[in-house]
Amino acid sequence: MTTSQNIIGITVTGMTCEGCASTVRGALVNTPGVSSADVDVATGLVQVHPDGTVPADDLEFAIDDAVTASGYSVAS
Repeated sequence: MTTSQNIIGITVTGMTCEGCASTVRGALVNTPGVSSADVDVATGLVQVHPDGTVPADDLEFAIDDAVTASGYSVAS
């Protein structure tokens, strides 16, 4: 997980289609502290845009939990 200029970058594994990307995006935008998320199903790269209401360390755990709960994994 990388953080740069208020964007958290992660790689999600297991996505194979736009439906998968939509599921991950939905899980992330429904996570407290997340404003929006950009998901690239071809590369697995996800950019999460925090809204500033949740401390970064807590948000990183919440992001991981949301991705896992949606049936996918965050690459280490």
